[in-house]
Amino acid sequence: MKVLVCGKGGSGKSVITAMLARELARRGFKILVVDMDESNATLHRQLGFRSPRD
Repeated sequence: MKVLVCGKGGSGKSVITAMLARELARRGFKILVVDMDESNATLHRQLGFRSPRD
C-alpha cells in the first residue's frame, strides 16, 4: 500500500497519486484511488474523469 499525505495545498499530492496509479496499473496492478479532500477534490480530473457535478 502506498499512502501520500500532506496538509499543504498545491504540493502535488493529486498529480503524484495519479502518476503512481497509472504506472502501477500499467504494470498490471489493480488500483483503487480515493480522493478524501472534501473541499477541493481534483484527483478525478488528473485521472481523466468528470465529476457528476461538472
